[in-house]
Amino acid sequence: MEKRSLQRSDFRWFLDMPTRWIDNDQYGHMNNAVYYNVYENVVMTWLEVVQGFNLSSGTVRCFTVENGCQYHDAVRYPDHLQCGLHISRIGNSSVRYELGIFKTGSETVSATGFIVDVFVDAQTERPVSVPDEFRQAMESLVT
Repeated sequence: MEKRSLQRSDFRWFLDMPTRWIDNDQYGHMNNAVYYNVYENVVMTWLEVVQGFNLSSGTVRCFTVENGCQYHDAVRYPDHLQCGLHISRIGNSSVRYELGIFKTGSETVSATGFIVDVFVDAQTERPVSVPDEFRQAMESLVT
């Protein structure tokens, strides 16, 4: 069974991002590694800027334990992007973010990806339960 293609309406929050000339590879497409930078930037902007969580000097940190990307349509400079974010699962100590990159004005997803983060104690770096304040904020993004 083929997985249904994600649409804009599947995402709960978006971040606008321009592409940069340096993002292109020798074929004139956004380099594969840049997609992962976009995904991480979206998640961290939502956590630290929108929600106000301090992950650099707080009591917990998030370690990425798995990620992935599927490419559906080429992105290239000077495309302007909107990256959508939603959460498909909040576990005891982990969260699965799902992301979609759209060219501004397009309903067709150019790339889809995911990040699985595990919450760890900032001192011991051992897994801990997702703190209540994070869980409460994340529930607004669950689909």
